[in-house]
Order: sequence, then structure tokens, then C-alpha cells
Amino acid sequence: MHGKRPQSPPALRTTVLLADDHAVIRGAIRSDLEELGYEVCAEVGDADAAIAAALEQRPGICLLDVELPGGGGIAAAREIAARLPETRIVMLTVSRDDRDVIASTAAGAVGFVLKDVALDRLHAALLAVLDGQTVVAPRLRPATAG
Repeated sequence: MHGKRPQSPPALRTTVLLADDHAVIRGAIRSDLEELGYEVCAEVGDADAAIAAALEQRPGICLLDVELPGGGGIAAAREIAARLPETRIVMLTVSRDDRDVIASTAAGAVGFVLKDVALDRLHAALLAVLDGQTVVAPRLRPATAG
């Protein structure tokens, strides 16, 4: 993550489950999220662990990489959304494939942002999904996704 650092943390300390198969990426994102005032309740590296941690921790937000080992982030999103409808799912990925956006949305994700997103934009996206909005990075919005 990079960019201007926002000054205002979330009003309530929101819990976040972070799922990415690269430990270095998880560490960097975790540091950024904690600086923003979020509580990272779990860090996992595969889809099965993401589902298990989500069911145990019941986070406010799940940040899932699309390309998680063990079935993929989209499959994990589908399972988490079905079992924890109150949890907001955001796909955080390097994928710029419209099909991933469409599949993620169909699986229950309410956000789709790129890993190179500026920190202030990630924060804005997380606040938006907590407010009930759907967020897709502008350069990723497929014509069929409305």
C-alpha cells in the first residue's frame, strides 16, 4: 500500500480477516490496516483457513485475495457470505480480469480493489462497504456489472 495516510480511524474498531498467500503482503496490509484503526483478527494464507477463521472470528470485513490456494478466494467468499451474511467481503487482488469482478460479486463480495490501491482509497472503500455500498475500482467496472 502506498499514498497519503488518512487521519480518521473508523468510529468503531472494525475487525478484519486478512487472507493472502504471501506473508509479506499480509504483513504490509496488516500494518496499514492497524494504522487506520482496524483490528486484524486473523491472518491466513489459504481459502480453507479463511473460511475457518471467518466462522470463528466473525469479522466485520474479510479481505480476500482472488487467487488463494485451496479453492480460491471467490469460493471462500461464497462460503463466508452464505454463512456470515453480516460480514462484508472485499476482494483485494492484482487481478484486473472482468470475470473475477463478476464472479466475486456473484459470490457475495461487496468490494473489489487492487493491491496497489493507495491507502486513503482502501480506507474509503472499507468505510463505504461498512456503510452498505458496493465498491469496485473504477478501472475494473465491467459493462455487465452495472
